[in-house]
Amino acid sequence: MKPLVSVVILNWNGRAHLGKCLVSLGKATYKPFELIVVDNNSTDDSVFFIKQKFPHVRIIVNAINRGYSGGNNDGIAASRGKYICILNNDTEVEKHFLEPLVTAMEADRSVGCVQPKLVYGDDHNLLNAVGSYLTSTGFLYHYGYRKFANTLQYNQRLTIYSAKGAAMLLRKSALDQIGIFDEDFFIYFEETDLCHRLWLSGYKVIYEPQSVIYHYEAVDTHKQMTNDFIMYLSYRNRIASFIKNLSCSSMLRLFPVLCVFYVISFALYPAAVFRAIMSTLWGLPKILKKRRAVQAQRKISDSVLFQTIWRDPPVLYYYYLFKSLKFYRHEPSLVETNRY
Repeated sequence: MKPLVSVVILNWNGRAHLGKCLVSLGKATYKPFELIVVDNNSTDDSVFFIKQKFPHVRIIVNAINRGYSGGNNDGIAASRGKYICILNNDTEVEKHFLEPLVTAMEADRSVGCVQPKLVYGDDHNLLNAVGSYLTSTGFLYHYGYRKFANTLQYNQRLTIYSAKGAAMLLRKSALDQIGIFDEDFFIYFEETDLCHRLWLSGYKVIYEPQSVIYHYEAVDTHKQMTNDFIMYLSYRNRIASFIKNLSCSSMLRLFPVLCVFYVISFALYPAAVFRAIMSTLWGLPKILKKRRAVQAQRKISDSVLFQTIWRDPPVLYYYYLFKSLKFYRHEPSLVETNRY
C-alpha cells in the first residue's frame, strides 16, 4: 500500500485562484492523500467558497493571520500522512505530480525534502523554481529562475540547498526530529531555514523535475503587504537563520561580506534594513537559544556541507538580483558538478 500524503494549502484572501488549485488536485492520480486548507483569517469569502464547492476538504480556520510559518505549522499538526506536501494556493498541479516526489522519498530515507519543478502558470516555458544555493554573499542563488523549462540542465535530479515554499514534499519523521517552520519568521526565508536544519541533521534536499506544478507567484502577499515590510522580513529572517544554523567560523567568513551587501541594500531600502538589524539585536537572546538547540542536533560540518549547498553565480547575477532577475540569462550548468 502506498503511503498517505497530506497536502497542506495555506490561504489568505486567495478566493480568486483557490478554486483552480483545488480542482487540479481533484484530478491527482496518487492515492491515498488527504487535503487540508488552513485559512489565515481571510476577509474574502474563501472559507464559505470551500465549504460550498469542496465539502470533502478539511478546513482549519485561524482567528488571526499566523503567517506562512504559523499557518503551515497548523496544517502540519493536523496532518496524518507519512509525507506532507506544502502547496501554495496560487498553484495548479499536474495530475501525476505526487508520484515522482513520493518515489524519491521512498527510494532514499535520507531525503528530507523534495522540490518539484515549478513553472509559471501564465507561461509554461519559463521556470519559477528549481531550488536555491547558498553563496559567499549570504544571498541565495535562485538556480533556474525564469530560465527555459525544457533546458537539459533543469531536467536532471539535483541536490539543492533550499526548496521554494510554494511547493515541496517533506518527510514527517524528519520534521518530528528537527522541528517545523520557525513561527518568529512569519513569512520569508522560513523554508530555507527549515531546509538548512534538515541538512544539519543528516537529511538531503533534492530537486525532482518529473513532478511539475504551475505557479502564479505570490499574488496574495505582494498585493496585501508593502514592499518595505516584505524586505524587512526577508533581511531580518536571513540574519536570524544564519545565526541559528551556521558554525562560528562560517559566520566569521560570511557575515563581513553580507554586511557589505546590507550597506548597499540600505541605500535602496533604508527603513527595512535598519528595522531588520534592530529587530535582530532585540531578539538575539531568543535566536541564540534556538541556535543551541539546532547545533545540538548537528551531524555534518559546514566544511563538508558547503561542498554540496554552496554555489557562487557569476558576478552579473547580483546586478540583476538587486535590479530584477527577470532578464538574467547567464547561468552555468550544474548538471555535471551537482548531479544527485
